[in-house]
Amino acid sequence: MEKEFSVKLANRSGELARVTEVLEKDGVNIRSISTEPQAEVVRMVTSDPEKTRRSLSQSNMQFSERNLLVAKLEDKPGELARVSRALAKEGINIDAAYMLDKDSKHVHVALAVSDENKARNILKL
Repeated sequence: MEKEFSVKLANRSGELARVTEVLEKDGVNIRSISTEPQAEVVRMVTSDPEKTRRSLSQSNMQFSERNLLVAKLEDKPGELARVSRALAKEGINIDAAYMLDKDSKHVHVALAVSDENKARNILKL
């Protein structure tokens, strides 16, 4: 199971460097990342959730985490629309989406959703 880590950071120079250096020191690779300066948060998916949790905790960083479902989609127009439409039809909200990796035919998309079990059944995960 993939995890999204949301780390609270001040909106000032050096904060992203601070969190990424903590992860680098412990050999954690960042697979996907987004920043929200107004919310003063950086969200990321990493190569090792256990090490990430430990690194952030030991560095006294404020963070939260949540589960992500990973869907393997064909790399073609409309695939994310198809998945989001199927989830919406069942009343499932997509709170966050991350592209993790891709090859010439497929893309792995990690989704934070409002109902994991229901989404897992719909996406056949």
